Order: sequence, then C-alpha cells, then structure tokens
Amino acid sequence: MTNKKRIVVGMAGNPNVGKSAIFNALTGSRQHVGNWPGKTIERAEGIFHQDNYEINLVDLPGTYSLAAQSLEEIVARDYIISGEPDVILNVVDATSLERNLNLTLQITELTDKVVVALNLMDEIQRQGSEINVEKLEKSLGVPVIPTIAVEGQGLSELAESIISIATEKHQHRPIAVDYGITVQEYAKDLETDMTNLGIYERNHWIALRLLEDDPEVVNAFKEGNLASFCTDKKTLDVSVDALNKVLKRATRLRESIRPDARIEIVRRRYELAHDIFHRVVRILRPIEQTSTERVDRIVTHRIWSWPITLMIIVVVLWITIKGANVPSDLLASGFGWLADVSRSFLVNQHAPWWLIGALVDGLIVGTCTVIAVMLPPMIIFFTAFNLMEDIGFIPRIAFNLDRLMRAVGSQGKHTLVALMSFGCNVTGVLTSRIIENPKDRIIAIVTSPLVICNGRFGAGLALIILFFGNQALLVTLIYLVISVAAVLLATLVLNHLFFRQEPGGFVMELPPYRTPKWGQVIWRTLVHQVGHTMSRAVIIAAPATFIIWLLGNLPAGAPFEHTAVGRLVAVLAPMGKPFGLTGEMLTALLFTLPAKEIVVPSLAMTYGLQTTLVDSRAILDYLAQSWTSLTAFSFLTFFMLYLPCLVTVWATWKETRKLKWIAMSLFVPLVIASLITFVVYQGGLLLGL
Repeated sequence: MTNKKRIVVGMAGNPNVGKSAIFNALTGSRQHVGNWPGKTIERAEGIFHQDNYEINLVDLPGTYSLAAQSLEEIVARDYIISGEPDVILNVVDATSLERNLNLTLQITELTDKVVVALNLMDEIQRQGSEINVEKLEKSLGVPVIPTIAVEGQGLSELAESIISIATEKHQHRPIAVDYGITVQEYAKDLETDMTNLGIYERNHWIALRLLEDDPEVVNAFKEGNLASFCTDKKTLDVSVDALNKVLKRATRLRESIRPDARIEIVRRRYELAHDIFHRVVRILRPIEQTSTERVDRIVTHRIWSWPITLMIIVVVLWITIKGANVPSDLLASGFGWLADVSRSFLVNQHAPWWLIGALVDGLIVGTCTVIAVMLPPMIIFFTAFNLMEDIGFIPRIAFNLDRLMRAVGSQGKHTLVALMSFGCNVTGVLTSRIIENPKDRIIAIVTSPLVICNGRFGAGLALIILFFGNQALLVTLIYLVISVAAVLLATLVLNHLFFRQEPGGFVMELPPYRTPKWGQVIWRTLVHQVGHTMSRAVIIAAPATFIIWLLGNLPAGAPFEHTAVGRLVAVLAPMGKPFGLTGEMLTALLFTLPAKEIVVPSLAMTYGLQTTLVDSRAILDYLAQSWTSLTAFSFLTFFMLYLPCLVTVWATWKETRKLKWIAMSLFVPLVIASLITFVVYQGGLLLGL
C-alpha cells in the first residue's frame, strides 16, 4: 500500500447534491473529520484505492458560488487555488443542472483539472427528462460522469476519470465564459498590467475579481500580498505601490461599466449555463407535480406551516426529555456503583481522606453527573435532528420560521441553532456552522445560552415540582416563553447595536424528501457529534468539579463559615439582595458553571448540609421550609438564563476565536437574567407575594 501513488481530490458542489453520499460510498470507514486550519467549517477527509493509486478525498463545504461572500465560499475557493488538490470533483445535481452549472463554470475558471459527477440521474429520469451526457461534456470541456450515488452506479467510472485527469492521460480545455466586449477588454488591460509586473498566474481570473470588487482579492492588492492566489516567488516580490496602481485602474474601469460589473459578470455566466442546459436537456413528457411539491403545499403553507413546525419541535423536545429520563437514571445508578467501588478501593488502600474525597466525591461524581445527564438527550436529540435533516424537514423548519426571525434581524437557520440548544447549548453553538452569513452566525452563538438546555431544564424541574406542585407545567411553560422572548430580544438588540450596516438573510435549497440512511445518521450522531462534544465536556467538567470539592472541604475540619465556600457565600450575599438571591444561591450558581445539572447538590454544599456533589434529598426538604414561592421563582428565573456553562464557553471560543464574542456571550445572558429576575422579584414584593 505504501508504494501506491497518491492523488488528492477536492469535492465541490452545491448543498444537497449528494456529495456526502459519493464521499461515503467511496471511502467507507476510512474517514477523518476535523476543522479547516483556522476555520470553524468542518473538514472531512477519506481515502480509497483504485488500480495502483491511493486517492485522498477532501469534502469541501457545500456552496452555491465561489464569490467569497461566506466562510464556506472562502474555504472552498482557497483550497482550489492552493494547489493542494490534483483534481477537483464537482458534484452536480442533474435535477437542477442549470443552477448547478454556475458553480461549475466558476471552478473551471480556476483549474482545468476538473471532473463533473452528474448525480441523481435516477431522479431526472423519474421527472421525465433526459440529459445528453456526451453533449454536456463537450459543452463544458471537462469529463462528465453520470452517477447514482446511493446505488453506487458510476463510481468506478468516476474514479477512473479522476486518475485520467490527475495523470494527464487526456488533455481537456474547459469552456471560457464570454463576459462581453467591455468586460473582456478591461480584463485584458488588467492582465497586461499584471503581466508587466511579473504576475502570470490566474491573470484572467484575478482581473475579473478586481472588476467585481471581490473583497478578498482587493484586500490582497491593498496589502501587497497575493500569496493566497499565486505561488510564484516573483509575484510575491511585487511592491505594494505597483499593486495599488493596478487596483486604482481596476476601480476606474469598474466604475465605467454599466449597469454594474458584478451584475454583468454574473449575468453572462448564468446565460452560458442557461444555454448549455437547453442544449443538453430534453423533456420527454410534461413535468408532473412531485410528491415533494405536494407535501410542501401543506408543510410550507403560509398558515399551516406554523402549527406543523411547532408540532415537530414539540415532539422532538418531548421525545428528547422523556426518552432521556430512563437511560440517565441507569447511567446515574451505574456511576453511583462506580463511585462506591472506587471509594471502597481507596479506603482499603488506606488513601488519605482528602484524596478519597477529591477523586470520588469531586472528580468521579461530578464528571459522571455531567455524562449521565448530557449523554442520553444528546444522542436522542442529534439522532432526531440528523433523521429530519436526511428526510428534508430541517430546511423547511428554517424556511417556515424565517419570517419570525427576520422581524428581529436574523434568519430562519437561527431557529435551528436555538432548537439544538434546547438539547444542549454546546450543540447549539456547534450547529451555528449551518449559517453562512457571518453576522447571523455570531448572533446565533451569542444568544444560544439564553435557550433553556436540557441540563438546566432537568435540574430545575425538581425545584419547580417541589415549589409549584400542580402548577409545575404552567410554570415550566412560562420559563420556556421567557427563554424564547429573551432570544428574540437579544437578537434584536445585538442587530441594532453591533450590526446596523451588515445585511442578513440567507439562501437555502429545499431538497426533495428522501428516505434517511440509518447507518450514516447513527455514525454522524455518535462519532462526529456526540463523541466530539462529550469528550470536550468531560475535559472541562473533570477539573472544575475537582476544584469545587476542594473549596468545600478546605481547610480540613474547619467550620462551614471558615471554608472557602463559606467565605464565598459571605462575600456574595450583598450582591443578590435586589434580585431576592442569597449568598448561598449565588455561590451554588457559580458551582454549576461546569455543568448546570449539579445545582441541587451545589445548593446542599453552599447551605452547609453536605461537603460533596453527591445528590442529596435533604436539601430539598430544607429548601421547602426556608424558601418562599417568590424566592424559588426568582432563583429559577436567574438559573435558567444567567450564564453559559464552561463547555459552552469553550465551544464559543472554538467557533469565533475572538474574546469580544466570548465576553458578549457571557454579558448578554447575565444582563438579561439580572433584569428579568429583578422585575420578577421586585414586582412580586409590590404585589405582596
């Protein structure tokens, strides 16, 4: 295997064209998932073997264009330009050929090492149409291989074509887009200017991007660094002044193009795609309304879409919450047994009391509590989400709720992030990757901690039932309404304060309904999502719970008031008075930052009833006697909203890489929680509660 020649292939295409199906069919289990260097976009790589070659597939983010308007477009374009791939495999949806060709024509402007996989050929036949593949191949000037990825048809031919292009057995000359006399002349003038400076790589492409006012290319000229687009050392030695002269000329030329250079370039490309489409596609029978279209008449209806979407969300949440109870209890019992066994072992080994306490009551109990509460709902929620994504419901939920989110300056995909956050705020933050618009992605990340996650919901439910009894359901619904209102309010304020000039909105394709692939759903859920998130959660929760135990037990043998916890309670006590919160409550809330699930045992520690994070029923009896309903409601209001857990903070850093958004994700929930809790408590006092 080590003697095999290596070929690197970048897979590019629109979303929902079957890239993942081809990727999975070719690579099987030989896959690796990570992030692009310095980016939060997922990078999937896999290997397969054909003849005497080892072919490394790199799955690029799905994108409709290479115009560098989103992070996905930048990642895809930079990779194609980088020179790393030997071949670009452009996966095209045969049922939407005309639209897909826009991306194909952009790719062929960057490289002639292109193979087109014309996927979903079975769908186009069912629609009563026919594509002349040979004529399409001649029109594009690159190999075109018809495929049905889910059935494995055409994949061996695809591999052979990749090898042929990579080894240059056959020379191909991709079609050149005619951008019109004016644009072509201006582009040629800029090419001449760049050639005179010693810039020979991608001259035509760079000239067109300058005329389009492409921000990435324009900034490269301003900074005098074309390394992202050229590899020639002579090019990198060109002075900033010389590049800026070219840039100024491009600006003058661009301003003289009417109506607009960018519009003209895009229009010409679409015209060519339109022409190719009508040359190669033949409609054999009138297009009938598909089952997807018939279902969507109801699912995306202006009125009926609202109750349908709400029902889907409620069912998923109900299944997640109810379904997680039994496995969570079983895990808790199993981990309880592990704690008892560990304690007995350490006692028999005559380990010191502080080591037994720190390892068992702190590290094991605290960490296992996080796993027991987070793992089952995450598995259920991610499985449900991935199933709906495979079926095609997820894009429709975003579409249906787009009107609501646009009212506060965001977009429909923000609701999917919020939906995932109900399961776990961490997964919500990571799900923000589905949002292409950078502004909307940041807002979704910052507001995700305002969504009541399963950890807070499950832990707070015991207190809700304790204090409100028969009214527990009503109180729970009130908290959910408060949470949704907080997300909408924060989104509106953030848009007004930080993103006034930045447009929102999104483009999203509604794919046809399909039968889910259970194997892919389970693999994606357990390995790519649950496994990745839980490992990070444990890494953060373990040392945090260890430290909490130390704070509650040092100095050894000291009265509660003299321990670190007791002193912290005294320091924080004055801060909570306007909100109806005591020092014990605020300290317990600090202790729940590693994991919100440990709120009840944290209260037991801060009230001096126990010195470990082991769950205690005694604290509930104590609180029932010492807290009023107003106190309980105020505490729970603050608890549901106040700060994200440490794992969510980590996820926010991973997705944004900026301290200001970390600070904002902490500041926004804290301020909103404080304001709402203040109104609740002071209003309750005025009403004599």
